[in-house]
Amino acid sequence: MIYKFSLIEKILLSNDIIPHPLADAGSSVGLAFALGSAVKLKIVDQLTMDFKEVKQIAKAANVSEIGATLILDCIDALGYVQKKGTEYAFTKRGFKNLSEQSPHNFRYFILFCNDLFKGYLKLDETIQMGKSAGLGNLEAMTDYEWELFSRAMIDISRTNYKEVAGKIPVAKTYTKMLDLGGCHGLYSIELCNRNPNLQSIIVDFPQVKKYADECIAQQNAAKHVSFLPSDFIKDEVPKGVDIILGFNIIHGFNTSENEALAKKIFNSLNDGGLYVILDQIKGIGGSSQMSKATTSFMALNLLHQAGGKTYSKDEIDNFTQKVGFRKSVLKKLNAPGFGIVICYK
Repeated sequence: MIYKFSLIEKILLSNDIIPHPLADAGSSVGLAFALGSAVKLKIVDQLTMDFKEVKQIAKAANVSEIGATLILDCIDALGYVQKKGTEYAFTKRGFKNLSEQSPHNFRYFILFCNDLFKGYLKLDETIQMGKSAGLGNLEAMTDYEWELFSRAMIDISRTNYKEVAGKIPVAKTYTKMLDLGGCHGLYSIELCNRNPNLQSIIVDFPQVKKYADECIAQQNAAKHVSFLPSDFIKDEVPKGVDIILGFNIIHGFNTSENEALAKKIFNSLNDGGLYVILDQIKGIGGSSQMSKATTSFMALNLLHQAGGKTYSKDEIDNFTQKVGFRKSVLKKLNAPGFGIVICYK
């Protein structure tokens, strides 16, 4: 992300003397694809914190020298690498986000976005019709696409699962939790680690079970977290539950579908139980442009890819309180545009 501007650039940008579309429609889009190619073609795999000649980088990645140079110059502009003559090395940010050796890398998220954006060639069709062009067909997803999606969600969740868990009020009497569409289960694992009396069941498609099993094994959480292969929309879900997590779920459904899901969740919860929604929340960031950009882009992406949308706190209250939830509380997250809504039965 470009965030460093000279004083002159700031003045020219603020007065629209430098046309903003140069970045918005030009360099930002191209740089995003360059970042994807840098990971996909394993150019960044050849980098370390020590400077290395571009010839050596290109040869090891099996790409042309001119191609490697152009890609590395692009991610230099983004702050991920530094350049000295014809040599390149990771910056601290680059190592953290792009290196295979970094436990905090965002490589799968980058690859997921790179793959996702291919479908934007049909965006005009979605806008004209006002509905999805039929891209988000889960049944047509390949094993590779499931892996990209699942590991991208792991990348994102690693950045906030501790923050999220700290915002959920888990009573000492709570013992049972469902994690609907929980995929990797990192939120369940963290909540169970903090609350030893809690047992959680991840309810999701069988295609993602291997990623949940992997995370559960890495965290030694098998005593507290398990996986139930199921389509929670079509199938019944376990009852007598104290907490149900619906993280990044409601944005994939329309209002009537969310109302039906909320009713199913309400009926599965014990009295005093919680339905915890994590999502992009419209209006949560006030005047923040970054928050607006996140929620607006996600709304567009969700309509285009899956026929979904983002919701405001009031819209969430409408379909949750309509089915019986008595109140809700909104808590902002550090990530712009994201929040959790805790609904009380």
